[in-house]
Amino acid sequence: MPFKNANLKIIEGYSQYLLCVLGVEVYMKFKRIIIVVIFILGFISGYGIVNINKDRAVISDNYKIASKNNALTMMLETDIDSNEYEVATSIEWPTSGYIFNAEMSACERGGTLSWDSENNRVVMASGSADKCYVYFDRYTTVSITNVTASNITNSSITLMVEATVFDSPITNYYYSKDNGLSYEESTSNTYTFSGLEQGAEYNFKVYAVDSNGVSSNIYSLRASTKDIIYLADYIKDTVYTGTDGDNGLYYHDGSGSYTNAAQEAGDNSYRYAGANPNNYVCFASDAASCPNDNLYRIIGVFGDQVKLIKNTSLGNYYWSGSSSNRRNTWSNSTLNTGTLNGTYLNGLGTTWSAMIETTTWKVGGGNYSRLRDSRVKTAYNYELGNNSSSTTYNAKIGLMYVSDYGYAASPANWRTTLINYDNDTNRNNNWMYIGGYDWTISRYSDNATSAFVVNNSGSVSNLYVYYNFADGYGLGVRPSFYLYPWVGIESGNGSVESPYRLTLPELVEFSFAGTTYYLEDGMTWEEWVNSIYNVDGLVVSEGNIFNSTLTSKLSITGSGEFIKATDVIDYNNSSTWYWYNI
Repeated sequence: MPFKNANLKIIEGYSQYLLCVLGVEVYMKFKRIIIVVIFILGFISGYGIVNINKDRAVISDNYKIASKNNALTMMLETDIDSNEYEVATSIEWPTSGYIFNAEMSACERGGTLSWDSENNRVVMASGSADKCYVYFDRYTTVSITNVTASNITNSSITLMVEATVFDSPITNYYYSKDNGLSYEESTSNTYTFSGLEQGAEYNFKVYAVDSNGVSSNIYSLRASTKDIIYLADYIKDTVYTGTDGDNGLYYHDGSGSYTNAAQEAGDNSYRYAGANPNNYVCFASDAASCPNDNLYRIIGVFGDQVKLIKNTSLGNYYWSGSSSNRRNTWSNSTLNTGTLNGTYLNGLGTTWSAMIETTTWKVGGGNYSRLRDSRVKTAYNYELGNNSSSTTYNAKIGLMYVSDYGYAASPANWRTTLINYDNDTNRNNNWMYIGGYDWTISRYSDNATSAFVVNNSGSVSNLYVYYNFADGYGLGVRPSFYLYPWVGIESGNGSVESPYRLTLPELVEFSFAGTTYYLEDGMTWEEWVNSIYNVDGLVVSEGNIFNSTLTSKLSITGSGEFIKATDVIDYNNSSTWYWYNI
């Protein structure tokens, strides 16, 4: 007797599979009889363990069904890889700790069984009444143990997932920013949500799926975007449009498509170039109209740091600091130690000097062929790149590099040697050129008495560090420095009429092991470690705070206790912290 349109439907209600209805349309010769067979699913109870070979698709012959009315029997493995199963006593499909065994699950009369992972239930397809046996193997699912929010800006938050993997590897992660209403799929355990609202709190949810399609637990956390726009982020995300040259900004990733893009530094910096881009900043002044002496310009963004240079000269100085000091060693220059990082820095005031980060300046310099008679890409390579000297100096204030000046010219000039930057095409298309003689920080490495300068003609050359003009004094000095990543933008559009005005979040300053750090009051160690304030690369591991090499753990003197990542930072007791070597 043929069957037509036979369906097995799962009736949802108190149980996901308690009741099934099999509709069978039976066709006779001259009339149709509709037979609806309703049967109740049950389970065998009181039976012992059944030993099954997992390679077989049917149960052993010695297994008996207790009642002919039973249509579905659920079998659960007793332990991982035990190959032993027992009849389930629950009427609920297992939701954790088990995985559907499609190979062993079978029906006596040809019906098929499949697992509906979305609804966590078994689906049976059969053309007739059938008796089926559903097998579930013991299985340890992936467990998400921790999710941290890091790299938080005013418009983005990065989530990083820690998970314990047991039987099968993770294939996909799912991230939600709207409390689970929608998810983004990724194969990475880190995911960045961009385009978020400034100063807004988000309810994140994360789960993972392994190679067997089994989902982990769902991990929830809350995190808020910053209520401040970081200047570095603003330049990279707003001023830079994705098209090199827009707003005079170029991304030096080494793969641009514009003319002379092959001459980029390749350091992933964002640099301003051309005649007069809107890269002005009002620094060390809150006056309504920014004084000319307080106008600075943005060289570019390097990592998360914005680099500034004073728009006008601080005055004329010897590179070495005095006419009697004839050595081109930057660490011994009183222009460096006494003027720039002494008188000038102190004169900025506490609020403004707190915006400037101590930087490792590369001061080994180079010779004629590398910094004067070469193109800017070569100069960069020997000043800062792969072929640079290992000679460095740590300080807040420095001077421009030769390559800073070279890359400030429009890209059409980047194939011109720096000694030949002395023509109208180069001068008129280089915003850093201001018409005078200006020292760079780079020494001439083939002797002990010279350093490189930008001439009043626009070219690059070298002069004695004790050089003086007819008036008996040195060359122009334009202080340059890097801002902390957390310096924000308050107003302005970068033009000379409306320069960017800067601001700082409310920070707490504390010292530890001779270094000054900053944090937002109320931060936990984990929040601080995953923030831009963690300038030393500290990490969280196993719930504690470690140095960047995981060789020392932060502890409290005399207590024998390690500082926990969940602790709020007690910056008033920083004198009691110490590194415990492990």
